Amino acid sequence: MGLAAIAVLLLSNVHNSFAQTGWSQVTGFGTNPGSLLMYKYVPVNVAANAPLVVVLHGCTQTASVFETDSEWDSLAEQNSFYVIHAQQQYLNNTGYCFNWYLPSDYSRNQGEVYSVKQMVDNMKSNYSIDDSRVFTTGVSAGAGLSVALLGAYPEIFNAGAIMSGAPYKSASDAIAAYNVMNGLVTKTAVQWGDLVRNENPGYSGTFPRVAIFQGTNDITVSPVNAGELVKQWTNVHAADQVADSVNSAFNGNNLIERKDYFDNSGNTVVRSYMISSMAHAIAVDPGNCFQQGGSVDTYAYDKNFYSSFWAAEFFGIIQFPYQITGPINVFFGQTNIVFSVPFHAGSSYSWSFPAGVTIVSGQGTSQITVNWGTVSGQVSVSETTSSSCKVGPLNVFVNATVGTIVENFSSNDKEISVGYTLGDNQFTISTTDEHYSVYVFDAAGKLILLRSNLSGNNSIQLPEQLAPGMYLIKIVSGKEVFNRKYLKMKF
Repeated sequence: MGLAAIAVLLLSNVHNSFAQTGWSQVTGFGTNPGSLLMYKYVPVNVAANAPLVVVLHGCTQTASVFETDSEWDSLAEQNSFYVIHAQQQYLNNTGYCFNWYLPSDYSRNQGEVYSVKQMVDNMKSNYSIDDSRVFTTGVSAGAGLSVALLGAYPEIFNAGAIMSGAPYKSASDAIAAYNVMNGLVTKTAVQWGDLVRNENPGYSGTFPRVAIFQGTNDITVSPVNAGELVKQWTNVHAADQVADSVNSAFNGNNLIERKDYFDNSGNTVVRSYMISSMAHAIAVDPGNCFQQGGSVDTYAYDKNFYSSFWAAEFFGIIQFPYQITGPINVFFGQTNIVFSVPFHAGSSYSWSFPAGVTIVSGQGTSQITVNWGTVSGQVSVSETTSSSCKVGPLNVFVNATVGTIVENFSSNDKEISVGYTLGDNQFTISTTDEHYSVYVFDAAGKLILLRSNLSGNNSIQLPEQLAPGMYLIKIVSGKEVFNRKYLKMKF
């Protein structure tokens, strides 16, 4: 066989190795200073520019055991993303714990974090990976190393899901690590934030978002650490430590409290899930429903809450079966706004809206009509099927602003546009009609204003003494009466 033929054969073998789907080990992925093992999962028919999730096991576990508990590979198959499973070796740590507490393993371009970074680089070299959608998650020591990856490489990781973990640089040796795990190490938000910022002092980009999962009965890693993680990563994002959204029974589950912390733009940068009565473990919800998964094990407890799913949802890589249909931009006081999702026989639907929104009709159904208030925020809906499976909550952010509402009325030969500028005390009419009259009534039907024998475009000033409230316009042109429009007056 000639040299050219040998080269072609070698290249072919390399290509086939990276083309295969499913679980496989990867060797020679870099200098590997942390002496870790690398496994990968490649879904069937994965799309180009796909996300990548780094999954890190806990102490006494292997990568395959944690995969059985968490079922990240099943999520990857269903939602078209790649997975890296890093594994500790006995010679590094006799308990198979990642060394999240050693500076030689949590500092940038050193030890175990650098080995995982090389695994990510290897995947990017061989697959079509979206650089903006690289994530990490882990439990216990794996959670500690996930936090270290976020702190050491904020330019690589978009977000992390930390399950029973601890803040970045909370310890520097094994004894200090035990103090952290026992909840004995606390700092101010600024002190925690500085530990992240000082690792990459020249970094000016966006820091990773963080989701925190913690059992309230965990005596291995104290729940105190969940609060310290909130302090650290809200501070990194220049957010305060007061939750902007609190759901004490997330998705109808009284065991789950979810809190969201927003940045100055109203984006969730830190989210915490506190799981009542759970010890040191991940939460799972075995079953065949869309949002179910995971297997019960020594460190995986059935809490009717599939933590891997909700971590992936936080990452933004879950492909929900449908989305909310409706406007994402509305005006203060806009009325009769419709949001909907597909109807499924036997399902019930629970909608929620920002403060000040009034539901006109449709709660419990797949289509709802509302009148908006003066606050931007999330529109959410959860579906419960006839077989008690849940989908959601699905969310869409709706931006509410002071602006102009325009409604068009038309008939066979006429068209009229009515505009109302919220905050002003007038409305405008745009039309080529030469003869029409305008009536303004209050909500009780009392005539407030009449303008007759109008033609073309007009601006009509409303009486200054009108109180904020609901008003309607009726336009009469010849024998035609155009549809009435309700207005929410704002002064």
